[in-house]
Amino acid sequence: MKHLLERYLPLRNAENEGGGGGGGTPPPAGAPGGEGGRPAADGSPPASDPPAGPYRPQGLPDTMFGENDRDTMDKMATALNGYRTRDSERGVPETADAYQTFDLDKVDEAVRPQLEALSSDLLFKAVADVALEEKVPVGAMQKIVTTLYSEAAKAGIFEPFLDVTAERQALIPTEAQNLPKAEQDRAIDARMQANEDFVKLLMKPGEDGKSQIDQATGEHVMLMLMDSANGNKFLEFFRSQMTGAEKPQPLGGGLGSGGGGESREALRAEMAKPEMQPNHPKFDRAAYDALDEKYKKLIGN
Repeated sequence: MKHLLERYLPLRNAENEGGGGGGGTPPPAGAPGGEGGRPAADGSPPASDPPAGPYRPQGLPDTMFGENDRDTMDKMATALNGYRTRDSERGVPETADAYQTFDLDKVDEAVRPQLEALSSDLLFKAVADVALEEKVPVGAMQKIVTTLYSEAAKAGIFEPFLDVTAERQALIPTEAQNLPKAEQDRAIDARMQANEDFVKLLMKPGEDGKSQIDQATGEHVMLMLMDSANGNKFLEFFRSQMTGAEKPQPLGGGLGSGGGGESREALRAEMAKPEMQPNHPKFDRAAYDALDEKYKKLIGN
């Protein structure tokens, strides 16, 4: 009984004071029945009041805790700016693109082409994204990459870097040396296409159902040889040796002739004529399409 009186007596006292109008001085906060201290309807303990003074996040260092919330936020902002300044002074970039721009004048000439190519290399872009995430300075990252490439070059891992423009220049046929660049490009493309067609013809089964070389070998030959002028010239020499002709000719036995007995080289010669070029005044689209169809039937494409 005493326990029940101690529990409910404050409520009755509050109702009795002031003539039952609910007035009077409320009990102090935190006291039984006071603001924040009134028990819940289910009898559970009252919720505790928030601590007095500025809010302090858990784990906040003493150096960032201020006299009030505003002072704390100012100190945290100052510290954040300090971290940014430190990263900037260390050379941590804002974007990953900075890792892909090397000062080529300061690197070994043997690896300059490879490092220059990294500016558009998607694999290195993925590595650069990780470097940015880990806040690696640009100088440190590029020093690591340069060292890796230099040591690889010394070990002979890298093949000589191919200059595509120079390689194509070396493939301009003699008869096209004085032609406009657009026509030279077409002649180069035709020359390379002829070599590719030759390898594909070797991979194509003949009348006996057998091919001269299997598909894996043919694809390897094209991958290893056709990216350079010397590789293309070797294929042309190989073609001429197989046929015994001064110029490369198609092979016999189902590999060198198509419908109507026309050879691949004869059709290609027709297609190389000036009037068969789309920009020529006498260009005939119907004749071009007909010739192109013959060529496709010949090579099986």
